[in-house]
Amino acid sequence: MGKHTIDPQISAEHLAGAVRFATVSNADNSLTDYTKFDAFHEYLKETYPLVHKHLTLEHTGQAGLLYHWKGTGKSGAAPLLLMAHQDVVPEGDLEKWTYPPYSGTIADGKIWGRGSSDCKSNLIGQLEAVEALLEKGYEPDYDLYLSYGYMEEVAGGKIPAETLRGTGIRFGAVLDEGGGVRPGSDYGIDDKGLCTIGLCEKGYVDFELSYTAKGGHSSRPGENFATTMIAKALIAIQENPMPYRVTDTIRRRFEVLAPYMAKENPELAKLLEKPDENLEKLVPYFKKDSALDAMFHTTVVPTMLSGSAQANILPAKVTAVVNSRILTGDTVESVKKHLEDIVPDEVEVRVLKGSNASPTSLYDGAIKDLLVEISGKIYGDVIPCPEMMLGGTDARFVYDLSDRVYRFSMIYAREDHHVHAANEFTGVEELADSIDFYMELLTRYGETAK
Repeated sequence: MGKHTIDPQISAEHLAGAVRFATVSNADNSLTDYTKFDAFHEYLKETYPLVHKHLTLEHTGQAGLLYHWKGTGKSGAAPLLLMAHQDVVPEGDLEKWTYPPYSGTIADGKIWGRGSSDCKSNLIGQLEAVEALLEKGYEPDYDLYLSYGYMEEVAGGKIPAETLRGTGIRFGAVLDEGGGVRPGSDYGIDDKGLCTIGLCEKGYVDFELSYTAKGGHSSRPGENFATTMIAKALIAIQENPMPYRVTDTIRRRFEVLAPYMAKENPELAKLLEKPDENLEKLVPYFKKDSALDAMFHTTVVPTMLSGSAQANILPAKVTAVVNSRILTGDTVESVKKHLEDIVPDEVEVRVLKGSNASPTSLYDGAIKDLLVEISGKIYGDVIPCPEMMLGGTDARFVYDLSDRVYRFSMIYAREDHHVHAANEFTGVEELADSIDFYMELLTRYGETAK
């Protein structure tokens, strides 16, 4: 077993078992196979008997799980909420997988399969830690909640949050996926890890652009094709990006990172030290780095197109779905207005679904310090850094329940885990380290009240 509290191979087998349940969510809820979730829940009961004996469990919606570990309250700390999601994205092209996506194969020191990293590694890591602490007779001096949603991958994680909201509880901290410790080498930090704490996330909205025409036979096209009008709209989107801005989180992020970046890219590092003053000069760098670009403005990109069903038919209606990730300060309505201002007047812009950017959580304080301290203990020297999530998580639904809603995964991913792609994995040692992290956090969280 070595340095770990729990045998890494046993934990790996437990995660592998979780992967074998194809808990795929679907934007059309009627197409989700909830028998897979039911079977997964039975697996959790069998695998974690002490959790299901000592914690209360409330089922939320069709497959949500909300656990409550009642503590003594002696620390005076507000309750802690740990989050993860049960659902996974579809497996995609089976031929690209080295091992079948739901086989839960353990090989080469890794657990392979869909959901092994996103996000069953967090879910299993949390339950492993709680089960081990119960086995030791540990009783927390605060209340712990575990919330496991089932529609995160299709932006539908409101139901568990609504259940929590109904309790009237205020949490001292909420921890969901994202952030965590990662190699600092991407920023010129060779000897330390980067301990990133996600304070906020961009909003998400899908727009439909549509143009209706007469349609007909392609041998008599005439003019003003629906396809051409939508093409003009998409070109207008590309040529008229949303304005660049500097948010407080990104400003603080580069206050930390810019000095380290100077070794490999001194010109960029110098500009990022004062991004507000140098925003115009930074734009050429944004064009070369899509991740950096996305940190400084609301992105808008076409992702789906629809026309006629056959090559010789002029479509009567052409639609394009445009996805936008909204930066703090913009809104669904302001992005919609931007689109209406730049596309041809004849093109209709309609909101399909969406939500604004999240608020920004407090950064400094005892909880952040504890996360950084434990990260250093388990993973070696780390540099703390605030972060904005470019993607979406279920955490955005619970911002009114805590001043500190953090995206912070306990797994130190030293390489690409192929999330949402073929050959997704989590390392056996990575999982074991994360369980050690959770155990340390759960036994020390009460200190944050002092």
